[in-house]
Amino acid sequence: MNFPTVEFPWFGNGTIIALIAIVHVVISHGVAIGATTLMVTAEYNAFRQKDQKLDAFAKKMAKWILIITTTAGAMTGVGIWFSTTVIQPDSIGSLLRIFFWAWVAEWVVFISEVVLLIIYYYTWDMYKESAKKIKHIRIGIALCISSWITAAIITGVLAAKLTPGKWIETYSFWHAFFNPTYLPSLGFRTFLALLLAIGIVSFFVKWRVKDQALKNEIFRIFSIWAAISIPGILITAIWYLQSIPQEAYDLVVYSTGMSEKMFDVVNLTGLTVILLFIFWAAIKPKTLPFILSFAVLCASMGFIAEFEFVRESVRKPFVIYDYMYANGVLEKDAEKYNKEGVLAHSTFAKNKEVTVNNMYEAGREVYQGQCMTCHTVSGWRSKRAFENRLDGWSEETIKNFIPTMHHARPVMPPFVGTEEELAALSHYLHEVVNKEKGTEQVKGEEKNDRSTSTANSQ
Repeated sequence: MNFPTVEFPWFGNGTIIALIAIVHVVISHGVAIGATTLMVTAEYNAFRQKDQKLDAFAKKMAKWILIITTTAGAMTGVGIWFSTTVIQPDSIGSLLRIFFWAWVAEWVVFISEVVLLIIYYYTWDMYKESAKKIKHIRIGIALCISSWITAAIITGVLAAKLTPGKWIETYSFWHAFFNPTYLPSLGFRTFLALLLAIGIVSFFVKWRVKDQALKNEIFRIFSIWAAISIPGILITAIWYLQSIPQEAYDLVVYSTGMSEKMFDVVNLTGLTVILLFIFWAAIKPKTLPFILSFAVLCASMGFIAEFEFVRESVRKPFVIYDYMYANGVLEKDAEKYNKEGVLAHSTFAKNKEVTVNNMYEAGREVYQGQCMTCHTVSGWRSKRAFENRLDGWSEETIKNFIPTMHHARPVMPPFVGTEEELAALSHYLHEVVNKEKGTEQVKGEEKNDRSTSTANSQ
């Protein structure tokens, strides 16, 4: 614990990060990259065909892209880094040391993207003549490229967490950035952004656009991009899966919480819905059912949520593969902590060593340092909540299990710490799990520990 700890007891720290991340990815990928590409394509086709209605549709898209990306997109963009910095400060600290200039570049490009978007929207009616319209479309293309470059930079950071590659040996920025999954991950995100945008915008086109001829032209454009993006997704997904470590590959289905059969059914159903929608929109857009538009919206959102969830989960027990465990403990420090104690090296721990008088408080600090990133005492995710997982376990059973848990469950980091810290953690977990049963002994012991810790700190 090199930083203060923050806990969201009922939601769980991981859930907070996941919620913000999924909303941000939908906006940064589906809106900023995908919808922007569809918008500029629509404007270009409107210019070639002299179609004023299609041009007005593209302008309306620009207005909503401007509103969404500069409000919810910007807030969740800041929110995802703020939440991860608060919840996983050791991980973000390491990434910042590796990718400092990449982050600086990403912010510069992001600001350029926002400026281009503002110019693009507010010059729409000024650039109507042929020569000026071409100039306006070029601004739109520059906007698309800027949006993609922000993703290209941040993909280097995110992909390195799962496959740092030679960086583990060289600590080279370039080895970390151009890691083994960088290109497949970037390709997958690019094509997925287009498909996600098609799913989102199609729903609103089917719902709000009443002009059938305009609707047919919009779906024709979307079908072309879908025909490009779907094979792209499949090819880059296979490439990505073949590039990740075998241990991570084996966790793909497990990380979704589904059985293998359910995983196949859900994903094949989603893919079938998208393919059916694309063919229907291309061949008979006039008869395209509204429910199918809604289904493809749900399928697109589901795929992006599943991808983010899997990407985060298959790294376990690491947060930066082969370097830092999910709880922020460096792999190279594990042996040292086993000998010298993890609390002694925790900057913000009030109890630097375990005594008979501070078992509960010291155990809680070990829990905060090693368990809290993924687990809660109680909460909505029952599989992660100790009150369910350890219900009925004796303190001795907990103590015997913890040192072997990473063998029984490979997603778990190994426990690091001394025998005394192990006993304190076991004592704390046993007490909090049974706290709801109303033992006055627990409450009294907790109060006594706090008093002792306060006295020691003074």
